[in-house]
Amino acid sequence: MKNVMKIQARVFPVMIRDERTGEKKADEIALSKDQLRAAEVAGVNSEELIYRTYNRLGYRVLDICPPAKRELQVDLTVLVAQQSGEAGD
Repeated sequence: MKNVMKIQARVFPVMIRDERTGEKKADEIALSKDQLRAAEVAGVNSEELIYRTYNRLGYRVLDICPPAKRELQVDLTVLVAQQSGEAGD
């Protein structure tokens, strides 16, 4: 049985620096529209949410580029099977 969930997301290309090593690298962070709405209700914009997320992981955000819109599809039945160790890849 297919149990597909569609998630509207925004993928932000970012340039970050590892605060432990000083290494700079390009990365991407995907945020769902629901995450962005929840942050907005709390008075936090998307840039601040990205800064906070990376800061918690020990990175400094150097640059945030405009996001790309993406629709992600997740089959919940397959996901549950993978988490249970029952899915054969």
